[in-house]
Amino acid sequence: MKKNMEKKKKNNNVNLITLGEGQVGKTSIIYRYIDNSFTMTYLATIGIDSKYKKIKLDSGEEIKVKILDTAGQERFQSIAANYIKKADGIIFVYDITKAFTFTNLEKWLSNLDEIASDKPCLLIGNKSDMDDQRQVSKEEGMDFTKKFKKETHFYETSCKTGENVEKAINDLVNQIYSKSMGNDPAKGGLQLENGKKGDEKNKKKNCC
Repeated sequence: MKKNMEKKKKNNNVNLITLGEGQVGKTSIIYRYIDNSFTMTYLATIGIDSKYKKIKLDSGEEIKVKILDTAGQERFQSIAANYIKKADGIIFVYDITKAFTFTNLEKWLSNLDEIASDKPCLLIGNKSDMDDQRQVSKEEGMDFTKKFKKETHFYETSCKTGENVEKAINDLVNQIYSKSMGNDPAKGGLQLENGKKGDEKNKKKNCC
């Protein structure tokens, strides 16, 4: 039994995906979170890219976080939909200095309702370091979370300074962990498989 639990902990992982218009900073957020780096010269993402990071949850559990970086262009949205279904959580990103990237979230959210309305979500208003060019207020961002059909955290972040990037994503990962454990971290290691727990039959077999 002990060996089985240790094996599960080593294989723990959470899969996240970023959604939003092009040029809102999805790639920058991922690089800041994964290796605490920032550059002004990232190339536009074509299709799907992914990065990994090992973290320790609030519960003390060590897991691997995988983040899929999606292109914002319309022609890639059908590709993203296939990965959304397999994700454990979704990160919506807009640029606080470009109002259209915020209003277009309605489109992304409506697509989500069709394929993955039950997944934990995080809403990020990026580029908080450019407050003098702001077109979307923090209050508007907070109000938008009411349109989600579940509790959704909201943060304004800056990839340039690193403000709130790690905190925001770690909050989402901890939320996913809590949900998978039935809000009881004492139940054991993370058991996510495309966002789902292992079936009850296998659990009983491992426990006896």
